[in-house]
Amino acid sequence: MRPFEKSLRFSLSTIQAVLLFALSFTLTLVDGALKAHAGEAPAIRANYAAFSGAFAPLWIAADRNLFTKYGLNVDLRYIAPATATQALIGKNLEIINPGGEIVEAGLNGEPVVYIAGIMNRAVMSIYAKPEIRSLADLKGKVLAVTVPGATTDFAARVLLQQARLTPGKDVKLIYLKGMVEILTGINQGNADAGIFTSPTTLKAQHAGLKELVNVTEQNIPMIHAALASTKDYVKTNPDNVRRFLQAYLEGIKISHTDAEYAKQIIGKYTKTTDVADLENSYQTFLPAWERLPLVPAAAVQTMLNFATHPAAKTTKPETFIDNSILAEIGKSGFVDKLYK
Repeated sequence: MRPFEKSLRFSLSTIQAVLLFALSFTLTLVDGALKAHAGEAPAIRANYAAFSGAFAPLWIAADRNLFTKYGLNVDLRYIAPATATQALIGKNLEIINPGGEIVEAGLNGEPVVYIAGIMNRAVMSIYAKPEIRSLADLKGKVLAVTVPGATTDFAARVLLQQARLTPGKDVKLIYLKGMVEILTGINQGNADAGIFTSPTTLKAQHAGLKELVNVTEQNIPMIHAALASTKDYVKTNPDNVRRFLQAYLEGIKISHTDAEYAKQIIGKYTKTTDVADLENSYQTFLPAWERLPLVPAAAVQTMLNFATHPAAKTTKPETFIDNSILAEIGKSGFVDKLYK
C-alpha cells in the first residue's frame, strides 16, 4: 500500500471516529438537557376523592398531559378525602380534594384553605321507596347517606331542616359508606331512602325507587367537591398553584367542548361502559363545571353550620378560602382565551 493511501485511510478513519464521538457527545448532551429540563418541572402530589364523573376535568388534565403542558410534574391518584387531608397537613400532598373534615382541621388551627371549586353546590338526589312521597313522609323513617361529614351527610341535614325535621330525632341517619351500599341497604329493608349521585341514580330508578328530591335543583351552596392546599404552600409556591389551576381550567374547557372525550374519560376512571350511565353522569355534572370556579363563602358557610367544633359558630367562611390565584387567572384573560 502506498504511503498516500495509508495516510488517506488513516485520515478518513480519524474523521469517522471524530464524527461518531461528536454525534455521541451531542446526543448525550441533548439527552441530559431533556432530563434536566424534566427534572426542573416542579412536582405536585394531588388526589381525587372518588371515582365519580364530577372529577372528569381533573382526569382530563392528567390524561391530556395538561399539567406537563403548563410545566408541572403532577402525581394524581385516588386517595380518600380524610386520608388526603391528613397527608396535606403532614406535607405528603400539596393539593387535595378533601371532604368536610378539612373545615374541622382548619377550626383546630391547621392552615388549610380551599383554592378552587370543583362543584360549589350539592349535585345529587334523594331516592325513596314508592310509598314515600315527600320529605315529610320520612318522619320516623331511616335515611341512608355515605359517611359522617360527607356531602351526602351535609345535604341530608340541610334538606331535613328545611322540611322542619330534626336529623337523628325525627329521621334516623345511617352511614353505609358508598352509593352501592346505600342502594343495597334500601333493598334489604335497612333504610327507606338514600342520597345518590350519578350514575347510581339510574340504578336506583331501575330498582323501583322514586326521586323524592332533586337536590341539584335546590341549588344548595355547598362544597360538594373542591381543591385545597395549605396557606404556606400557596404563599411560597404561587406559580405551582397557578400552573395547576391553569391545567385544571383547560380540563374544564375540554369537558364542555368535547362531550365524547369527556364521557370516554369518565368511563376509563369509573370502569363504566354502559352508554346510558356515561351520558347520565356527563349531563348531571356538566352544569356544575364552572369556567372560573371561585369558592363561594356561602358554600363554606354551609360546612361551618354543621361543623362540630365550638369555634364554627363564630368563624368566618373566608378564613378557609384563598381565591387569589384563581381570581388573578380570571382577570388575566386566560379563561376567555381558552374558549375562543
